[in-house]
Amino acid sequence: AAKFVKDLARNGGSLLILCTKRQAQPILDEKIRELKESGAGDIYWVTKRWIGGTLTNLSEVSKNFRKLKDLEKRLKDEFEKDKYTKREIGEWEKERQKLEGFYGGIVSMNKIPGALFIIDTHNENLAVLEAKMMNVSMVGITDTNSDPTFIDYPIPANDDAVGSLRLIIDYIIDAWKEGKKEQEKLKAEGEKLKAEEEKVKAEEEEKKDVTEKVKKVKADEKKLAKAA
Repeated sequence: AAKFVKDLARNGGSLLILCTKRQAQPILDEKIRELKESGAGDIYWVTKRWIGGTLTNLSEVSKNFRKLKDLEKRLKDEFEKDKYTKREIGEWEKERQKLEGFYGGIVSMNKIPGALFIIDTHNENLAVLEAKMMNVSMVGITDTNSDPTFIDYPIPANDDAVGSLRLIIDYIIDAWKEGKKEQEKLKAEGEKLKAEEEKVKAEEEEKKDVTEKVKKVKADEKKLAKAA
């Protein structure tokens, strides 16, 4: 499972973490902060409740992404706020908080993710079904009440034990961060190689120009010699 996640990150894929389990919330919050600080992009999360259609009807669900972004923009605009009462602005804030809870971790997700990492596959059966329908690969913790045959990369474990959850979440997200580091390294190496190729090409063009100039000079010399 960790190798799949690492390879996904290295190859530029995206990962959506689904974790609505209360025991796992502090652990995931901590890892999300780390991810933000490290700049490991292309990773999203749902921690409150899975919204039906997030995978099967993303275009419709994303309307709420735009609504959330619009509310955030309006609440930051003092000139706009001056046009409304405190009560109206308070209603905006309540709506923003509600949308933030549901969509805050996926608001920048503009396409179906490359994979899901599901903390409790039994509880999140709707998400599992949507992922199956959309051919989205799944990494998931499968307790004794779960059917591991539905999950592409099952992790058999007790999804109620905090210690077990921390170990698995840490391991999977660290694998993602490692993959992103390798992606950046490969990207840097690719850019370096491209720069070297362009340099060689420029040098060859320069040599070609010099050769052409030499040929022209010799041709001019021949013309002058004949004229003399």
